[in-house]
Amino acid sequence: MPLAVVLVALCSGPASGQSATAPTPPRYPLPTYEEDWRYLAHGGQSDDPWNLIKFVPLAGDGASSFLSLGGEARVTYERFGNQDFGLTIPSPEGYLLQRYLFHADVHASPRIRVWTEVNSSFETGRVGGPRPVLDKNALDLHQAFVDALLYSAGRNSVSIRAGRQEIAIGSGRMYSLREGPNVPLGFDAVRLTLHRANWRFDGWAARPVLNRNGVFDDGSHRQYEVRGAYASRPPAKIADVGIDLYYLGIDRIHARFDQGIGDETRHTLGARVWRVVGEWGYDTEAMYQFGRFGAGDIRAWRGIANGWRTWPTVGWRPRIEGVVDIASGDKNRSDADLQTFNSLFQSGTYSGRAQLLGPYNSIRLEPSIVVSPWPTVAVSGGWGFYWRQDLHDGLYGISGNLIVPSNGAPGRFEGSRPTVQVDWQVSRHLSAHVNYIYVFNGHFEETSVHGTSTMSFISPWISYRF
Repeated sequence: MPLAVVLVALCSGPASGQSATAPTPPRYPLPTYEEDWRYLAHGGQSDDPWNLIKFVPLAGDGASSFLSLGGEARVTYERFGNQDFGLTIPSPEGYLLQRYLFHADVHASPRIRVWTEVNSSFETGRVGGPRPVLDKNALDLHQAFVDALLYSAGRNSVSIRAGRQEIAIGSGRMYSLREGPNVPLGFDAVRLTLHRANWRFDGWAARPVLNRNGVFDDGSHRQYEVRGAYASRPPAKIADVGIDLYYLGIDRIHARFDQGIGDETRHTLGARVWRVVGEWGYDTEAMYQFGRFGAGDIRAWRGIANGWRTWPTVGWRPRIEGVVDIASGDKNRSDADLQTFNSLFQSGTYSGRAQLLGPYNSIRLEPSIVVSPWPTVAVSGGWGFYWRQDLHDGLYGISGNLIVPSNGAPGRFEGSRPTVQVDWQVSRHLSAHVNYIYVFNGHFEETSVHGTSTMSFISPWISYRF
């Protein structure tokens, strides 16, 4: 039944009688709570049939009091070859993932907003059933928060957000939307935001939401607390420099690393600088972590350098990019101190849509290229090379789970991964994508867990947003 709903939605098209003067409607952003449809209150109509629910006045002209409805339907097919280095029972025919999101955005007044969103996610055909946390959530409240504008004067404002919400901050290297997996990630949080001139300041205290797969049974993770303070100044003019400065903290019970299991209290200090000058750009970020793990101290770090060049006037508008990303690993398993970096809620783009590795004890070097043979199609390709930063630590997944223990195995080179992805924006609402990754594993995996020398992953998916 859910798949049938998707097919009906995908087949819906624009209304007849398209106006030649219809304005270009806003794009559908991520996070979705950044949608703003107030332009429809002032005659900004278009031919889009979804306008009937995107802006529903509640009082007067509706500019300050209105309802907006929307959602997403996504169907994904995934198939691994030699999943988890050949240690997991394969699903030879692959498996199907479906995700449905529906939200209601109520602007009760210019100062009060209520956002609610439900999620329903399903898995079909995977050997061993759905993966914990990632694949299935029958029906639950993904987001439910209240925004209150406490102060506003010109470019300065103060607002507070309380309730269940997504948190995406900065580059996504520490806090990112969990868009790749079937079940998105939410937090039960209180967040304060201050705008002053060109600066934005965010502070929050939160607990991740624990997915329990059932119907309205999700709750806060009682053994995991996070907090943060983030200051950001985007480029104020062309060729200006963007700056982020931040603190991130976590308290976690029974955290597991290659060294062992213990309670973790970790603090992260970070800085990011980025700039775009014409056809050139760069994005750099550095982080230092300290705290306690069990009876030992935490001392960890991470550094990223990313640069690119575009040719917007050349056919297919190519863009080449290169990134070096180094995250520290533990130096001695028998020592109580821990040097393994923790990337918290890192974007899955670190190692591709298959999300095989995360930036824990890792060195990543990846050149890539993106071309657009048609205005609505982008083809990207890259080849990532990975090493262990320290030979005494293992390899970790994108969520920090230990996937290959060190086991005293030698070898720094972890492997390489050529990746290709095609993205097609079929229409304003409908998009189609295909991602393929081939993995050449290094000698370390074969020695540590007697894994296979190669892996592969293919995933086409379609998404409809309204």
